[in-house]
Parts: sequence; C-alpha cells; structure tokens
Amino acid sequence: MAGCLFIGACQQGSIIYTHYEHVNNDGWERNDTIHFIIPPIKEAGTYSQQLMLRTNNELPFLGISVIVEQDIYPMQRKLRKRVDCTLVEKNGHIKGNGISCYQYKFNIDSITLNEGDSLHMYVMHYMKQENLPGVSDVGILITK
Repeated sequence: MAGCLFIGACQQGSIIYTHYEHVNNDGWERNDTIHFIIPPIKEAGTYSQQLMLRTNNELPFLGISVIVEQDIYPMQRKLRKRVDCTLVEKNGHIKGNGISCYQYKFNIDSITLNEGDSLHMYVMHYMKQENLPGVSDVGILITK
C-alpha cells in the first residue's frame, strides 16, 4: 500500500508553482484578466502546466473556454493557448471534485524553460457572455 502511494506521489512531479487568484463574487468579467507572476526557474527542463478552476452551482454552463497567455522572460517569447474546460459530462456527471463547490485541473501544455527564466501568465475567459458567474477561483500549477 505504501509503495502505491509513493509511486502516485512520484508521478505528480515536483511542484514548482501553485497559486489561486480569487474571482470577483459578482462574476468573472470578460475584461478581468487574472495575472500570475512565476519567479525565475532554478533548473532548466520541461515543465507541465495546468489550469485550475474552482466553481460553484451558479455556473450556467457545462464547460467554459479560457485563454492562457504567457510571456517568457528574459527571452520575451509569447505563447497563447485556448483551453476548453469540460466541467460536466453529457450524462450530467460533474467532472470536478467537491459537493457544492467543485475543483478542476486542465492541462495547458508542457513548456521547456532555461534556468533563470520567469513567466508572466494571464488568464481570461473566452465566452460570449460578458459576465461569467459561478467561477470563484482560477489557479496555475506548474510541475517538473
């Protein structure tokens, strides 16, 4: 049993950065960009990036789309990715963890960084509706 837990922990990778930002209680406005500043990386390598969401029952959609933009410094490279987040399966089963508040993780991309590189990440929703109720927190997880 302990061996299974150890293997599961190793597969997660080491956490380089994890942080949530709270979304306004009135809803996530289209022009409300959420900023994440990741300090310089200590070791060159390939890193996995995940978008994390916390939602509640006020969210009127089965899924949402978000844009994740990244500026990599000091090389000043820009990346942009649309992430389609399926929150509820077609059969009505909620894909997140929780009871009245749900937590989700969605893969963004792997990224290769050099020692000393830092990231500025920007997350905004990409929905037709200007105000998106039901999203309480948005986060970023980076692991090696």
